[in-house]
Amino acid sequence: MELFFFLVAMLGWPVELRVEVRNSEVWVIRDGNGYQLTHDGKSKLQAELSPGKTRIAYYEQCIEAEHCTPTVIILDLEGKPIVSFQPKHGAVPPVEPCSSILSIAWVGNNAVAAICHINPSVSEYIETDLSTEQTVRDLVGYDFTISPNGKEVAHVGWIPHFAPPNAQSNYLQVDNTTIYPLPKGTKPIEQKDLRDPPEVVLQEGLTYSGIHDFVPGMFWAPDSQRIALVDCTYDWKANHPGSLSAGDGEDFNRRCSLAVVSKNGKAALIPLTDLSADEIRKMSMSWTSPHQLSLRMGNVTKAFTVR
Repeated sequence: MELFFFLVAMLGWPVELRVEVRNSEVWVIRDGNGYQLTHDGKSKLQAELSPGKTRIAYYEQCIEAEHCTPTVIILDLEGKPIVSFQPKHGAVPPVEPCSSILSIAWVGNNAVAAICHINPSVSEYIETDLSTEQTVRDLVGYDFTISPNGKEVAHVGWIPHFAPPNAQSNYLQVDNTTIYPLPKGTKPIEQKDLRDPPEVVLQEGLTYSGIHDFVPGMFWAPDSQRIALVDCTYDWKANHPGSLSAGDGEDFNRRCSLAVVSKNGKAALIPLTDLSADEIRKMSMSWTSPHQLSLRMGNVTKAFTVR
């Protein structure tokens, strides 16, 4: 394989390079030719090529029969192990290795983020520097999305598990800063622990108004200054003062908007009227420039300018 790369470099041919997991082993594919890099038989689900295309990260799934703790392994392109580590929970005690990794991603060329499962309502983003094997970023929530410049992570903030709808209102964070939604006149708020978010849901008797429910998926602008997402708000009326679940009440007045949120907390809302919940879930979104956003619904594409 080294001779192959030498000849390619000498001739100036571009190399199509990718990695994948086949039958629980990591393979590198060079110009359509596959080469198996691991042979340990351990369960693996994901392998990722570094941005510089010089290293490969993968993780062991660790099924119960294997009696192991999930480990992230870094290889060079010849399959030689460079470093391995076990992401450790830090935001949610006790501090111990993650027992279930959901996915991994490169953050630049020298850090790898692992999403670790905590419960159905919350996960933990653990970013590890490969040079020191130390955790450099630890966040809780879900829908973690790394900015294009690799410097920040947008995500839905932590919410209590099995809480009533009014306590599960979604909020957007960039790292540990809550930027949306915010009470009127409030600036972004730093939250480094599991404190409750700013109160934006209004209560009148048994009725709670303005509960935020984000549609999965958030999208950074190319300049890493804004995040676009679909925010659906609704109201909920509890059956009695002690209602603790969504089923012990009724939700109504659901309305959805495209929210474009700046890191300074300013938000532009574009109502998505005449669209069903199913249509909104199937809608795709992409940025075409730092100020141009495109929405695609079936064969229809709409462009929006955001200043």
